[in-house]
Amino acid sequence: MRSLKRILALALCLCALLPAACAAAEGNEELLKTFVLRYGDRESKKIAITVDDCYKSATEWIKRDAELCREYGIAMTFFPLVNTGCLEEKYRDLWQEVVDSGCEIGTHTNYHVKMGNRDAWSIIGGLGKSQEALDKTLGYHYEIRWLRPPYGTVGDGKKLKEQQVINAIRKYGFQHIVHWEVSETKDLDKALEKTKNGSILLFHSKKKDTLFLEKLIPALQEKGFEMVTVSELFGFDPPETSDELYVYNKENYRNKD
Repeated sequence: MRSLKRILALALCLCALLPAACAAAEGNEELLKTFVLRYGDRESKKIAITVDDCYKSATEWIKRDAELCREYGIAMTFFPLVNTGCLEEKYRDLWQEVVDSGCEIGTHTNYHVKMGNRDAWSIIGGLGKSQEALDKTLGYHYEIRWLRPPYGTVGDGKKLKEQQVINAIRKYGFQHIVHWEVSETKDLDKALEKTKNGSILLFHSKKKDTLFLEKLIPALQEKGFEMVTVSELFGFDPPETSDELYVYNKENYRNKD
């Protein structure tokens, strides 16, 4: 009888907690809808091509991507990963060429690990070090406005929950992360079929993807799409620049909401 009473009591507790749990889940889902950007305006023919990783072993393909932008009068957004070594001063000319071609530079953080597997200060520090590295590479301050998290997720972590990751990202200063809607690098027809007004397309800095872009870009233009930066897709001016290089200081974020 005591066992039955315990089971009934546990069941009642679960029933009492269920509405709160559901409300929390719904709230988290609504938060992710506004925090994670997957596509832009469906009424506009503008789309954004994004390029992740940017390993230093693939600098020739980063350079070719920038050349494609000049050739076709388009722009892309690059999300370099700091620890690959691509953001070193010896690559200054390469990244200046990317900027001069009208492209935008965001960040893929400093290490390619799920953000939920880091602690909050590691996330904030990684974002700060990314900005610091880019400024040092270019020789001037270039505002990093967009974050593409490794694996495109703020969840699935062993250390932090989604809300904690989002809080850390926002504490640093980012209000959104950039996901994608189209990830197709093999079948041209499929890529064209999946691409809609406002689509964000995912690529990586490697030979296969660049060769695919050589075919895809003119095909997209034939369909009337305008390829722009992520900032332009969402109605922002180009990133601001200045002479004062950014230096990450953990103390600047201790009391920041």
